[in-house]
Amino acid sequence: MASVAVLAIHHTKTSGIMARIHHGLIVCASNSGTQNVAQAATISSIGQPGMVRLGLTSGANGQVDVEPGSSTLASVLDTARHSNTLLMLDLHDANPLQVAFEVTKAHMRDRVIFVPADYKSTAAVLRADSKVMVAIPVNSERDAYNAHRMAGHHPYAAYLSPSAAPSLFSMVHRDAQAIITDTPPAKVSTADFLANRPVDIVITHQPYQMTTSLTLPSTALTRPE
Repeated sequence: MASVAVLAIHHTKTSGIMARIHHGLIVCASNSGTQNVAQAATISSIGQPGMVRLGLTSGANGQVDVEPGSSTLASVLDTARHSNTLLMLDLHDANPLQVAFEVTKAHMRDRVIFVPADYKSTAAVLRADSKVMVAIPVNSERDAYNAHRMAGHHPYAAYLSPSAAPSLFSMVHRDAQAIITDTPPAKVSTADFLANRPVDIVITHQPYQMTTSLTLPSTALTRPE
């Protein structure tokens, strides 16, 4: 039940990922690391839209399950749809076609991001559904060109390390529909980090602390033009 309870987070009336990005930064609560899922999804209601990152695995009888816990992907998607929640799904060993089928069935294609298990599996994930956004890792200019070429007309998000140069963030901003990164090191001011990079989605283990620490006006948290 923990995987379902995680979806009771702050949300706005606009549902799609691109609509949320238009309104500002998306804070994504990660369920990985030392914190449990419920703790990771505690997001302050200070006006930031919310997303939850969940891991998938192949379950019994061909169904797809959500980790940790014993909830099925179908049940989590149903809860997410009714609570107007965005999801980032790490596919791991789950079948991309099965995951895409469940997402389509739940009418969540514009509110989900697929994260392939590795770079080699990215092509298979892109083929699974032409509309669901796919996160592609970008660590260099060459990666940026390859990601854009591989995605073609498919919506994709460039997933950059917070240690990447601001120039690389600006470069991928021209082609990718969204830019994802992880929380910057503690010694770096999150507000300053975001002010110098066009970031749409930031993944954190401590969403409450992040949202409350961002004291800049909301206009400063929209992605730079």
